Amino acid sequence: MFWRRKKKTVKEIKGDLFQYMVNKQHVPLDVLHNLRLVERDAEVGDKPVGLTMFRIFHPGAVKEKGVTIDSYDSLDNFSELILYEGYYQVNNGQIANICIEKMTVR
Repeated sequence: MFWRRKKKTVKEIKGDLFQYMVNKQHVPLDVLHNLRLVERDAEVGDKPVGLTMFRIFHPGAVKEKGVTIDSYDSLDNFSELILYEGYYQVNNGQIANICIEKMTVR
């Protein structure tokens, strides 16, 4: 597997990733402010590869579905709730090498 460790916190999208979503993905600000993300460190086997994987979702859709999302893995069985998925690398405290895929309706 490519990923294993989890960060169990649902977060607001901020900083470099926020700017990337606005400037490169053209997500409207009013929409982006309502979205949340969950992350985890990427690993190959048990070795970290220096990337953070993330999934972006809308909390309203989660509430409608009646499920709890509290980690990256908690979206595994609810792929229809994932709006964007990707990864980034942190270099000198700055997010770099961002790769994001907009998910299609499943």
